[in-house]
Amino acid sequence: MSSDSHTASSTSGTAPGAAPVADVIEIIVDGFAHGGEGVGRIDGKVVLVAGALPGERVRVSVTEDHPRWSRARLVEVLLPSIDRVTPPCPIAQDCGGCDLQHVAPAAARALKTRVVREQLARLGGFGDAAHGLVEDCRPAGPDLGYRNHVQLHAGPDGRLGFHRAGSHEVVPTAHCLVAEDGVNALLERFGPDSGADELALRVLGDARTAIVTPGDGPVALPDDVPTLALRQADGRPVVVRGEGSATVQVAGVTLYVPIDAFFQVNTSGAEALVALVRESAGDVAHRDVWDLYAGVGLLALPLAIDGAHVLAVESAMSATMALGRAATDQELDVRVLTEKVEHVTRRAAAGDRSIDPRRSSSPTHRGPDSGVTSSPTSDASPLATRARLVRRRLVRP
Repeated sequence: MSSDSHTASSTSGTAPGAAPVADVIEIIVDGFAHGGEGVGRIDGKVVLVAGALPGERVRVSVTEDHPRWSRARLVEVLLPSIDRVTPPCPIAQDCGGCDLQHVAPAAARALKTRVVREQLARLGGFGDAAHGLVEDCRPAGPDLGYRNHVQLHAGPDGRLGFHRAGSHEVVPTAHCLVAEDGVNALLERFGPDSGADELALRVLGDARTAIVTPGDGPVALPDDVPTLALRQADGRPVVVRGEGSATVQVAGVTLYVPIDAFFQVNTSGAEALVALVRESAGDVAHRDVWDLYAGVGLLALPLAIDGAHVLAVESAMSATMALGRAATDQELDVRVLTEKVEHVTRRAAAGDRSIDPRRSSSPTHRGPDSGVTSSPTSDASPLATRARLVRRRLVRP
């Protein structure tokens, strides 16, 4: 049976806004897409199936039908992949938080590598060269119990949990297997009567932090959460107990992370990210380096420790204030700009000398000797590629 072949068990169903399609169709999955969906074909048209793996023969039910592609629900796995495992989490199939718990960890990393290579080949225009640009995905820390931050939502009954995939329906959970023990210990403090509409929990360094978004009724705040904040209608958290910033040690530097600032959800992944950037950048002593989307300085500070003159660009004021304080406290050569990256790069292209990392008085603007782009949305997944770090040589004559 080819990957285009299928067998329909009935033809009574109709996908929303589409021509009639078979209720249950048998297909062979031969591809894999970002987001954890297997890729098969029905009469030559791509069909995306969450939970299906390459090489599997499955039965599916089409739920969305579009002119060039469809999406289907996995009904039954007829011939499973050798990489398929029983998910360690009992709610993995309902919760939208994890895409690949049904895959052996090593195989999941191979799938992530495959997705990045295929995206660069097709969408990035790199073709066959994409394979050589992307290294194999490596683990960064344990496969479970690594997340230092989770965001939960309250269901109609007040119980906290995660959204079902593609839905606002809440799947209640009292314990998350991918979260650190400290995060789960915080979650235990909040019961269904907390009155929280949303709850963000983070454990960094010695800090244990909860940000509560109140619901319509009264809020019951636990007494044994060290740092507690209430999220206001405009999205800003206001600290009502404890410190508004965490101190964390990564790659030999001290970082200050404000309660509302982005930080990698996998602390081991943050260490690996810094190591990979250092390896790629090489000797940066006495060289000018720009860190774009710098955040709280995860890359800027270690590169400054290595002797670089660093220009760190970040638009979030709380992050740049923390970065500036960390650089000052550690006597590091980092110049911080609270500005959007695109504005700074336009200024640089126009020859603006004021953004030189060393504030050079030279009549000719110096571009950076090298640059790194920090991913502002990096999640807890193991590092997949060097390409994701986007290290560019930007030497000017």
